[in-house]
Amino acid sequence: MISDQEFLYGAAFSRLVHYGGQISLTHLSDVHPAIYLVETNSSKSAILFKLSKKPKSTWSFTLSHQEQLAIATVSEKYSHTKIFFSLICHKDGICCISKERLYDLLDPSEDISAQHISVSRKIHGSYHVSGPGRQQMNRSIPQNDWPYIILQNGDNSHE
Repeated sequence: MISDQEFLYGAAFSRLVHYGGQISLTHLSDVHPAIYLVETNSSKSAILFKLSKKPKSTWSFTLSHQEQLAIATVSEKYSHTKIFFSLICHKDGICCISKERLYDLLDPSEDISAQHISVSRKIHGSYHVSGPGRQQMNRSIPQNDWPYIILQNGDNSHE
C-alpha cells in the first residue's frame, strides 16, 4: 500500500522533474528524512517537506526540534544553498517558502520548534501564510509557485 506521504511526495517530485530542464535530486537522509537537495545548471536548493493530511484549508504545520537542527546542518554543510520549506497542503498543492521569509514570520524570541504555521487558500486564490499570533506573511504565495521557486532559486519573485 502507498502511504499518504509517499503519494504526496511523489506528486511534488513529479511536478519538479516535469517542470523542464535537467535536475539532480539527492535525498539528504543523513541529515533528515524529509530534506532533499535539488541542483540545476544555475541553482542549488535544499527542500524540507512538511505534510498536512487535512483535506481542506486551513492546513497546520509545526517545525520539530529535529527539523530545526536539520536546517542548521544544511545551512552549515551547504553554505551556498538556498533553503525552502515545501508545505504540502494535502491534495490542494504545495506552498513553498524560503527559509528567510518563513523565519521573518516566526517569533525570534521563541524556540522555532514550538511555533505554529498556518496555510490557507480560498478557491482559485493564492496561499496565505500566518505564524504565531496569526501574524500574516506580507505577500500571498501563488498556487503555481511550486516548483518554479526551487528551480529559479528565487523568493516568490515572479508574482
